[in-house]
Amino acid sequence: MRHWHIWLGLITLALTLSLGVPTAQAATKSKGLILDNARQYYSVTTIKKFIREIHAGGGTLLQLHLTDDSRYGVESAKLGQTVKAAKKKGDVYYNRKTKLAFLSKKQLRALVVYGHQRHVEVIPEIDTPGHTTALIKLLKTSSKANRKLAQQIAHGNELNLHVSQTQRFVKSLLGEYTGLLYRGQHLAIGGDEYSSTTKATQPTAVSYTNGLNRYLNRKGLKTSMWNDGLMRADLPKLDHNILVTYWSYDGETNDAKLIQAHRQIRATLPQLNAAGFQTINANLWYLYVITRPKTFVPANVTYWQQDLTRNWTVQVWDKTSHQNLATSAKNVGSAISIWGDGKKTYSQTQVYQKTRPFLTTYFQLK
Repeated sequence: MRHWHIWLGLITLALTLSLGVPTAQAATKSKGLILDNARQYYSVTTIKKFIREIHAGGGTLLQLHLTDDSRYGVESAKLGQTVKAAKKKGDVYYNRKTKLAFLSKKQLRALVVYGHQRHVEVIPEIDTPGHTTALIKLLKTSSKANRKLAQQIAHGNELNLHVSQTQRFVKSLLGEYTGLLYRGQHLAIGGDEYSSTTKATQPTAVSYTNGLNRYLNRKGLKTSMWNDGLMRADLPKLDHNILVTYWSYDGETNDAKLIQAHRQIRATLPQLNAAGFQTINANLWYLYVITRPKTFVPANVTYWQQDLTRNWTVQVWDKTSHQNLATSAKNVGSAISIWGDGKKTYSQTQVYQKTRPFLTTYFQLK
């Protein structure tokens, strides 16, 4: 789970994929929202409200973070989580074993179409190889074949990149959703906060990333991913047509030595642009909204609004630093994110209402 930095009790996040013509001017950068649909479930009705907010603000993207350690939030035949086996209450499907709600494939497709009609690209995110506790749990409790597969590819609460079965499995998993998207749209593959060595080059991660990207490209889709696993030395070996959502240089860990190690080997956002990658600026320090009570204290909301409008631009990517700015035209946009607090503090209706001041301020930025 991410290590959130609390700033006056307020945490804010953002990630988005961008569409549109990249330019060097911040005023023409693409904007969007990443919604955590794993730590907290959002219904089709609520997600459509967010799509309308994005459209009204001139945004072009909604990334749905559907899977995490706490929930695999979408239907999957491969994992045995289907509408046929589910319990339905109203228009919500519940896994009978985990008791957790999830979106059906039909519902996800409906959201993709709804967004497309409003010029908002809805991007599903299936997060691997880290944050896969819920995925592995479904593997272990669905079928005999899946239990055997879990023994081969699971390494703690992550997927093991050192065995060939992992890439084959994830390709088949992504294949359940490729047909739900329009040709040329993005599917997000995660890539954040998984265990890796502090070695400057990581060939297994390169092979895994390129393999998934090329699989999606053959399906007529594009790939997006987080920046965590992209090592500076590996940039020439990685496929450069991957869109990178950049949330943190060092991972916001509390370990000072690990922070230093990450900053020595990870690519900066400008370095990614220089290597040919397009990026989305998802600066955690300014663009993360965590659904916890302190976030929505009126004084904190006002402070966040003033700080964002006075001190942040799409070129500011490394905490609050205004050095080494991301001036390249390949830095194509930004996004604000809404992340659950893991405690279900607020209902989805309350989250929508309480986050509107943040979304309004963000989308009004020039």
